[in-house]
Amino acid sequence: MNRRTLGISVLLLLRYLMALFFLGSSVNKISTGWLWSDYARGVFESRLAELDPVSFGAKFLSQFAIPWYPLVAWVVTISVIAVTISLALGLLTRFGAALAVWLMVMFAIGGYYDASLIPLWLIAALFVVFPTGQWFGLDRRLHARYPASRWFR
Repeated sequence: MNRRTLGISVLLLLRYLMALFFLGSSVNKISTGWLWSDYARGVFESRLAELDPVSFGAKFLSQFAIPWYPLVAWVVTISVIAVTISLALGLLTRFGAALAVWLMVMFAIGGYYDASLIPLWLIAALFVVFPTGQWFGLDRRLHARYPASRWFR
């Protein structure tokens, strides 16, 4: 196996592992009732209690996430599901990876920052840079059908 094939294989494996990570998050959001209960509000309030009250994260939670928790819960849940589908199928892969980075940045701002987010950001950024959906995924087929579209590159 040459280096290029090995590199592609490693990136595809990482893409599927990240898809599994987001699948777990999707299942969690659905099973805990983020879409139809006030569960998200409770999560945000518990994170707020752990943050320095003058921090940006505390302001983000208290002035945005908590007052708008039903909308935030829907956006987060739908986005996590979209990332899962995107990375698993290689569909709009670069967009899905960028959405994953954005979600993880928002989670960090909301008080869920830990050192494990840095490698996750970097791995997701690799999927924005490299055409993993072209290597193995629906992006290849859709790009062949719609070559002028930037969505499937």
